[in-house]
Amino acid sequence: MNKQRTDYSFLFGRFVVRASAFHRLNLWDVYRALLRHALGTALPLCPVLLPTTRLSFWARQRYATTHQDRQGTAFWIVTEPDLSRTIILLANE
Repeated sequence: MNKQRTDYSFLFGRFVVRASAFHRLNLWDVYRALLRHALGTALPLCPVLLPTTRLSFWARQRYATTHQDRQGTAFWIVTEPDLSRTIILLANE
């Protein structure tokens, strides 16, 4: 049996979802966005270095991407520079 293996570009750390995001967003869309965020295929909010490079750890930059759920609600996924925490929050917070 041949299983498909996905190589993620970095580990998430601990997930934190703000209460307002948890109640407004479709969780299936959040899950799919987290996979895109981890693979590095989502568009970053600003030109930052991916946390997989050593330089970004030294520069202490966050990796942030923007997404939308099926109702069109915009949200951000932000990973801390040390990869200890990934935060999911609404774009208007």
